Amino acid sequence: MNFSMAAALPRSAASLQQDLEDALALAEFAARVTVAKDGRALDLTVLSSSKAPFDRTVKAATEWLKRADIEGAAAFNDAYDIVLTLPTSASVERFIEVFLEPLIRVHTTATQLDGLLDYHLVTGDALVQGPHAIELILPGDGLDAVVKLASLLGAPSIAEGLQLHDREGMRRLADRLKWLITGVVQSTARATAVPGCAHAPDHATLDLTTPQARLLAQRLAQLAQDLPAVSRPT
Repeated sequence: MNFSMAAALPRSAASLQQDLEDALALAEFAARVTVAKDGRALDLTVLSSSKAPFDRTVKAATEWLKRADIEGAAAFNDAYDIVLTLPTSASVERFIEVFLEPLIRVHTTATQLDGLLDYHLVTGDALVQGPHAIELILPGDGLDAVVKLASLLGAPSIAEGLQLHDREGMRRLADRLKWLITGVVQSTARATAVPGCAHAPDHATLDLTTPQARLLAQRLAQLAQDLPAVSRPT
């Protein structure tokens, strides 16, 4: 064998199997990765079809690959799972860039936001709603989590003059929260408030893009550095 020629050969898709598996784990996307029969390509079996960027048909998967400019092919296996065959290292890298990296960013941001809310003793849950969206739920009787978050962000009087057990008061609080968060994230945010019931407390919801959620997390992180440590119950 001519070793200089062998050294010049491009990396195979199979050489990136671990990279792809790691990216899938970080993106929380369920799939199985195996080396194809030719020993160079990778077969990616989609196990979480509800999170896939295409419907569960070979035609839809093939069309998505084409739109995303990813070299590859789609087929059903014996269990009628969609299998994407990625033939080159470039196709694996493109799949990670186009599909997995946005998911990694949104999951990382949601985890950071959850941790910062917990640090500041604000009850809330950052839920990933897709590769570019996070739903921040702020629950509590009288929307106390909203009031606490607003106070941290410099609006301690956000609930002034409002009846927070009243539907109209909750609506107006959500509107004030919307404009407060819009200022923090530098683009229009969306906020709603929902009265509680026998099985769930009152809660407000903020619908954020990944960049908006990152800016909110950055502000909360800065506050964690600037403000004295919050006393916590023992």
